[in-house]
Amino acid sequence: MIVNLYWITLFVLLPVTVLLMSRSLLAKAARSFLAKAKRHTSDTPPSSPTDSVTGEDDHERIKDKEARAFQIKFLKVYLFAMAADWLQGPYTYPLFKTEFEFPEKTVASLYMTTFIAAAISSLFVGFLADKFGRRNACLAFCLIHSLSALSVLSKDLKVLYAGQALGGIGLAMLWTVFESWMVTEWNTRKLGDERLGTMFGTMTRANCSAAVLGGLIGDLAVEVSGTRKGPFVVGVAIEAIAAAMLICCWNENYGQPKDSKEKRMTPKETLIQLGDIKIWALSFISCCWEGTNFLVLFFWPGILQDAHRRIHGPDAEDVPYGPIFAAFMLAMILGALLFSAIMKRKKSRLALPVDPSQSPSKPSWLKKAFTNPHNLMGIVIFIGGGCLLQSAYVPIEILAFFGYLLFEFCNGIYVPCVAYHRGIVVNEGSRAGLYGLMKLPHFLFVIIALATAVEDPRHRQTVFLACSSTLVAASLASIIGLRGSAPEEKKPENDLEQLMEMSDGDSFREKMLTPHTLASASTPTLSTTRPTTAHEIIMDKQS
Repeated sequence: MIVNLYWITLFVLLPVTVLLMSRSLLAKAARSFLAKAKRHTSDTPPSSPTDSVTGEDDHERIKDKEARAFQIKFLKVYLFAMAADWLQGPYTYPLFKTEFEFPEKTVASLYMTTFIAAAISSLFVGFLADKFGRRNACLAFCLIHSLSALSVLSKDLKVLYAGQALGGIGLAMLWTVFESWMVTEWNTRKLGDERLGTMFGTMTRANCSAAVLGGLIGDLAVEVSGTRKGPFVVGVAIEAIAAAMLICCWNENYGQPKDSKEKRMTPKETLIQLGDIKIWALSFISCCWEGTNFLVLFFWPGILQDAHRRIHGPDAEDVPYGPIFAAFMLAMILGALLFSAIMKRKKSRLALPVDPSQSPSKPSWLKKAFTNPHNLMGIVIFIGGGCLLQSAYVPIEILAFFGYLLFEFCNGIYVPCVAYHRGIVVNEGSRAGLYGLMKLPHFLFVIIALATAVEDPRHRQTVFLACSSTLVAASLASIIGLRGSAPEEKKPENDLEQLMEMSDGDSFREKMLTPHTLASASTPTLSTTRPTTAHEIIMDKQS
């Protein structure tokens, strides 16, 4: 009966997620249809200013079409590579622990090998990709990761350790070379920074969707093959398809575009950037949350299986790992959608009309808590710590499962939050170098945690208790250490600044800061000029 609960949860979350993801697309299609219908039925010839705006709109539509075409070109390869990795993830621990019957210490050492290799290789794989080509590096990933997957066909520990080391190198490449190729091609095609932000959001949702599909395919592969090695073999076939599409569809690039005049920062200049307290805060937050997230992925199969056997006996069938993992990814997508909705609602305040007779109202503390990204991230990190304690100290299968669901929902909010702050805090010239350095504490966190692993449920409780304590500290670091990191989180000094706070770009700030608007905003008394100027600004933004 409990096993059926996992499938019921999956089939409830799936249509809800699909509906919410497609809602914006349907609304956009409806607005486009109504706009075209209005243009066809209108008899008024457009004036010359409108012609100018229409020309700009046509240019934007062309760029949007180019961006969508490039998204398809990139994602159809990237998602195959990610799906192959997600396909194997839920079955690595059960394969080593249950099917191969390795002790917990051996399983932990195999995982440690992966992360030690990833930590070491992350220091140089990016530089090699720049020298020999990003597409070649992506092809190398497909080969290396396939060899790692094939290693599980042997039960020899030497082969498995070698395979896990190759998996660590592949993991470091997966996190760097695909995105590096995409960003360079994006800038070469001059598709725009605003669309690049949208591209990253699309990548996050598509990646989670690939994880859901990978979980379902993995469960089917286990059922058909009768062994947990099945998903690894299927993953090799998927990576072969990704490699074929890479050769056919992608061109080669070697880092910065040839016509780029920007200079990379030297390693010394990159290290100087570490003096920023916000970078230290972000590194600490990433270390605590992402390290904890990995430990959750490491421990949840054993915790749920133990809870399941406690109810149904030691000979009870295994819990369905693939559907459970797919449900976790759907919860993560819902969290990401909530973050997008919160940010979109915050930006949409600019479209509200301004009453000249009233001063702008200040947002309540509750609204500030859930709309300022650093506060929001601190809240979800704190909630995630509570979920860990509940799942570890309340060994009831249903409660543990829903505790993990809530944790992954918080993870869906955390991922875009931390990416948003990294994009603001880290200097563009030192981004790649600092990203690598900021990952090292995460690797060390996981390695130390796995080095202490023992086969004892009380040990898991101790680990989750320690992780929850670090998450409380990370929550405080987010709320205090990242305060004021984003431009919209700075306190407005006057009405005009409050209007700028509701804007969504520096270009609008530059447009607003004319001598006339600055003079009207700095006037201490209420006058007829000041509300009119604010109203004109809003109308200009709406147009």
